[in-house]
Amino acid sequence: MIRALLLVWCLLPLTLSAADGTESDPGVWKGVGELGYTSTSGNSDSESLNANLGISREDEEWKHSASLRAIRAESEGETSADSLVFKGRSEYGFGEKSYVFGKLRYEDDEFSGYDYQTSLSFGAGSRFIENEKQLLDASVGLGYRTIKDSVTGDTEDEAIVTSDLIYEYKISETATFTQKVLIESGDENTYSESDTSLTARIVGALAAKISYLVKRNSDVPAGTDKTDEITTISLVYDF
Repeated sequence: MIRALLLVWCLLPLTLSAADGTESDPGVWKGVGELGYTSTSGNSDSESLNANLGISREDEEWKHSASLRAIRAESEGETSADSLVFKGRSEYGFGEKSYVFGKLRYEDDEFSGYDYQTSLSFGAGSRFIENEKQLLDASVGLGYRTIKDSVTGDTEDEAIVTSDLIYEYKISETATFTQKVLIESGDENTYSESDTSLTARIVGALAAKISYLVKRNSDVPAGTDKTDEITTISLVYDF
């Protein structure tokens, strides 16, 4: 039920924007869809599917964004990775580059050792570099996180310090390098995420993307790896 509600929440603004106006209208919602699939056979049979839907909107001082990412991988007929991640963020800008923000993250990853992780935080940030070639955006904040242990069923609540870093470099008119780093640090667990990607425009709104995602929990149940590494190749479409 939660997954369905989050998906509807993400798709609703896109439906509304189609009725409000066109891409050139101020305050219109913009979106990006991503889909990747790989399959191998022979000594090892494996297949994986990754999908990502993101929406964003900028209207004067406000900036809103949300994303829903799903990853499913199977090896030798057994599921080796199955995760769903929702992120929502709103920013209010003041001055030329500074802003305050509120954000929500929900992750359901059955192989992380936790049934789910949910965090809500508020803070401030700045776009230290913003030009046609580069973007460097950093923010810090305070928040609250809830984690449910998949082994014991226990739920832990704790205060967290959160930080985000986004760096984009436009290599050429058609290629962009992006590095995103997320850290949520609490007394019981520190969650970190590094997402490195290279996107190359194919034609029009269609692009190819290769990404390397590293997720780590500092404290996990016994028998669970602290770090997950995921490499994906996908097609991306802007709308």
